[in-house]
Amino acid sequence: MILPTMKRYMKKMYRSLTTLIILLCIHTAYSQQLDQIGKKDAVKVNGGINVNQVYRSNAGSGVDPYAMVITGNVNTSLYGFSVPLSFSWSNRQWTYTQPFNQFSLSPSYKWVTAHMGWSSMSFSPYSLSGHSFSGGGVDLTPGDKFKFSAMCGQLLKAAPGDTIQNFDPQYRRMGTGFKASYNTSIGEVGVHLFYGSDNTDKPVEYIDSLGILPQENMVLGTTFSLRPLNRLAVQGEVSVSSLSSDKRISKATDFNGAATHRYHAAKTNVSYSTNVGSIGAGVEYVEPGYNTLGSYYMVNDFVNYTLNLATSLAKGKVTATANVGLRETNLNNQSETDQTDVVQNYNLSFVPSQKISFNASYSNFYNYSFVRTLFDETNTHTEYELLDTLRFTQISENISLNMNWNLKATETVKHSINSGINFQQATQEQSDAVENANSSFINATGGYAWSLVPSDFSLGLNMNYSRNKASSNLSEAYGPILMIRKSMLEKTLRNSLSLSWNGTYTDGNKTGDVLTARLSSGYTLKKQHRFNLSVAWSQRQRPSVATTSYTTATLSYSYNFGWPSNKNDESQKNQTN
Repeated sequence: MILPTMKRYMKKMYRSLTTLIILLCIHTAYSQQLDQIGKKDAVKVNGGINVNQVYRSNAGSGVDPYAMVITGNVNTSLYGFSVPLSFSWSNRQWTYTQPFNQFSLSPSYKWVTAHMGWSSMSFSPYSLSGHSFSGGGVDLTPGDKFKFSAMCGQLLKAAPGDTIQNFDPQYRRMGTGFKASYNTSIGEVGVHLFYGSDNTDKPVEYIDSLGILPQENMVLGTTFSLRPLNRLAVQGEVSVSSLSSDKRISKATDFNGAATHRYHAAKTNVSYSTNVGSIGAGVEYVEPGYNTLGSYYMVNDFVNYTLNLATSLAKGKVTATANVGLRETNLNNQSETDQTDVVQNYNLSFVPSQKISFNASYSNFYNYSFVRTLFDETNTHTEYELLDTLRFTQISENISLNMNWNLKATETVKHSINSGINFQQATQEQSDAVENANSSFINATGGYAWSLVPSDFSLGLNMNYSRNKASSNLSEAYGPILMIRKSMLEKTLRNSLSLSWNGTYTDGNKTGDVLTARLSSGYTLKKQHRFNLSVAWSQRQRPSVATTSYTTATLSYSYNFGWPSNKNDESQKNQTN
């Protein structure tokens, strides 16, 4: 009885939410029209559209070498009622996990904002946390005291899987939730609820044979942020997640079900500020097995005890922050080994003068990163090749060092040197398929930049190095990048040329060379029209394999508009013309 009731409640909530948004839009727009009649600039429209056309000479058999991507946004303000609309369309599928063709509409008036189409909202890191969805949502802020947010929509589309791209099939997943908070004289208290469920009404082919089960999840939590004293602040959150690993056996609301388990998470921080900095302490506990369908990734089975310090010295030239504590894992003794680590996070910034600055950081807190080497971006011809940002890797250790030195900076010439190195230690990938586990990544770069200010000419030379050490092999790549930029016709025509070469090695043995050249030219007409033509060419050489080369050409046009136009902008355009 609980599940049908929950389904009816969710459908009713979705219909009520949609109706509420429409009524609010009509009522507020109508009433505001009466108040604003005759007032100047009561109606405003602005936005833009961008058209990208891509041609690749190395398109595979049966694949159209031509692709088009159109994106745009329009914001209409009618007597104070704002209706922003954004959309994207392509004649091909760029990623597998989510459709590329989508739109987003977010009308707002005063303290009401609605979300329609593709959106993302965050209630809590333990429930709905930035997961994109297709549906509807609303944010209500009627005053300084009360805030309310709600959403309902599709979190994941049903998909049959793709063995070539190594994607598993998945159920269609729906989600619904709300968040409410209330401000008091000493702080804020709030509650949030999230419900997610896989749809089994339409079976996904072969999904049972792969052991992929339909899940259902309900998360209830409360938050608080209080300031009982002027310099004392206290924040905290408690969340409970009821998760069914197979909703066909037991539902998320069936707390005693065979496939249902209940998990807890809690976090609290206390901080006190002084004249020279701040000091604080915190505790975070996430029970083993804790998960939520409203987040792309979740770390569980740990408790962290931390001490936080922050200070600024030498008149702001030195700033430092430190978070030190203990992290305990294997809380339920299900693993063969117990682990207790000293968790640390340090950041130090030193700016001895306006010409030179240093920054160093170290952290062994768990975080997620989309691992991408410098050469992934260097050798990529279009931005759409790196769209799938959902394949995160769990990073357990991160070290970075950066330096910038302006050797000379005058009205006519500038010289600068920059360098940086970043080290990451990976533990495991967020999905069940352990990828990049027990790997370490090093990215290092250093370069020199020179520019002639009056002629708007600049030249840069960088040297890059990338290293990926896995349990089975060691991969390395290094090489230089030369970049030249020149603007002409009063900076309306901008040209750039880049040349890069990198050699790749596996376990010390050379596996190939990649030579890439890019030429780009962009022209701006009357500040509204922008044209850009970019041509990239790459040549790949590998031992015992014939040399291959391919070319990618991208032609783009963008147009920005606004009505009514600004008189100052119009006068400037007339003077320019």
